[in-house]
Amino acid sequence: MIGTDRFQPRGLRAGLIALGLWGLGCVAPVSPQFEDPAGNLPPFVADSTPTAGAVLPLTQKTFSVTLGDPNLDDQLVARWLIDYPPYDASVSRAGPEVRLPTTGQVNREPIRFAPSCADENIATDSIWHRVTVSAADRPFLDPDLAASDLPWDSVPAEGFVVRATWIVYLKCGSSP
Repeated sequence: MIGTDRFQPRGLRAGLIALGLWGLGCVAPVSPQFEDPAGNLPPFVADSTPTAGAVLPLTQKTFSVTLGDPNLDDQLVARWLIDYPPYDASVSRAGPEVRLPTTGQVNREPIRFAPSCADENIATDSIWHRVTVSAADRPFLDPDLAASDLPWDSVPAEGFVVRATWIVYLKCGSSP
C-alpha cells in the first residue's frame, strides 16, 4: 500500500497541526510595562516671532519667544545676549534676564526683547549682530564659576539650556 503516511512521521504532522491551531487561537501573555520617571527634561522654544534662525532687516526690532518645559515645576530663566556665543569680551553683550515662574502649563508666557545700541552697548565695528535668547531650567551660574567659553549661559550639571538665535541688521555708532 502506497500512501503519503508512509513517508511522513506521525509526530511531524500532529506537530504542524497543533502549531497552526496555536497560532490561530492563542494570545501570548504581555509582560507589565514599567517606565522610569521622566526626571528632568530640557526646556524648549515653543514659538518665536520672527522664526528662530532668520536673518532680519533693520525694520525688525522686537523679538518674541514662547518657552516651554515639560517639567511643570521648573522655573525658567532666560537671558537675551548679543553677539554670543562664542563669548568674546570685546563684542559679546548681555541684555536683560527674565524669570518665568511655574504656571502649571508646559508653555509659559511669551517674553519680548528689542535690542538697543544704547541699552546693550552693542559693538560698533559691525552692522550684523547675533541676537540670542538662552533659556535654562535652573539659574545660570555666576560667570566666574561657569565654563570659560560659555560664561553667560552655563548651568549646574543637572540643568539644561536651549538657545534660539537670529542675525539682525543693527547699525550702532559710526559703523558704515
